[in-house]
Amino acid sequence: MAVQPLKDQNIAVIGGGLGGLCAALCFARRGASVTVYEQAPSFEEVGAGIQVASNGLRVLRALGLDPSSAFQGEGTTLHDHLGRRVAVLPNSSSREVRLFHRPELLGLLEAGCQDAGVRLELGAKITPEDAPEADLFVAADGVKSAFRAHVAPDLAAPEFSGQAAWRALVRPPKPITRGGVSVYMGPGAHVVVYPIQQGELINVVVGEDTAERAAEGWQQEVSQADMAARLSAFGGPVGELIGRAEKVHLWGLFNHKLPPRWSEGNVVLLGDAAHAMLPYMAQGACMAFEDAWALAASWEKYDDPDAALGAYESLRVPRVARVMKAVRANATRFHHSNAVARVIGHTGLRAVSTLAPGLIARQFDWLYNYDVTKV
Repeated sequence: MAVQPLKDQNIAVIGGGLGGLCAALCFARRGASVTVYEQAPSFEEVGAGIQVASNGLRVLRALGLDPSSAFQGEGTTLHDHLGRRVAVLPNSSSREVRLFHRPELLGLLEAGCQDAGVRLELGAKITPEDAPEADLFVAADGVKSAFRAHVAPDLAAPEFSGQAAWRALVRPPKPITRGGVSVYMGPGAHVVVYPIQQGELINVVVGEDTAERAAEGWQQEVSQADMAARLSAFGGPVGELIGRAEKVHLWGLFNHKLPPRWSEGNVVLLGDAAHAMLPYMAQGACMAFEDAWALAASWEKYDDPDAALGAYESLRVPRVARVMKAVRANATRFHHSNAVARVIGHTGLRAVSTLAPGLIARQFDWLYNYDVTKV
């Protein structure tokens, strides 16, 4: 990226999360003058794990970042709620997954931004009414975006999905040297487990069907006993992991509709501000990274701002909509409360995994093999 076609552009990024920092770096690498406005006093995040699959990793590498320090996942193994293996979804030569501690990934992007000359303004709460002057405002201010209502004022409010997510970090008796993602599928819930921080920690995420409406956001801390009670039907290693959990956080999951438009004037939505999705395919960050690259590339390609933002939206909406549909299907697939349906579903998965290894994983080549940097 030696050429700097956007050297006369002033870009304001609202939100210093993963999507915001990635967008800032995408523009800065093209020569733009970029300022990130983050309302928090620091870039600290709630400690948790995050998966970044090959489609997101391609963006990081194209930006000159090296994600290889993160734990490399060795595929996904599906189990029933008693710990019995159901199916194996191996990674392929074109599919890579890195398992990050979230602050580690944020730090990688922050370092890239600082190296590229991005200005980071912390403790700066920016609203549509008091936004500073800029050629383009990238609203990457998350699931509760203040700018989304500015861009799409008639968008329906998000609806509670009838599901909640729990997450915790567990320190294993000894570091894990290799492994991947394990998913335990049970009645009305599933548990996702994978190592992070060079195997020093295990990330545990639970998705649960529930009639109890919880707040949207990871800030709600709950007791380990609450999570253990909800997962009393799970055997195998899940019970032991839950027993070792320290801090536990709960997040109510809401269904968000895609806005009818993603931009208004020189304000454009990115990441969760445009398409917050359920966490059942670990694609939230990857979609934001793809957004960031596509937006900067469109802004570089077109002299007319409306054409640039229109091209960005036209590229991203169909792909994001397809991902959101696949995510919703996973929510149903993982949570068979009916015992007969669960046995039939698991038997089918086991048969396909045995007779045609890799077939299940290949159904998602459209997702993981996509390379937005070459579109």
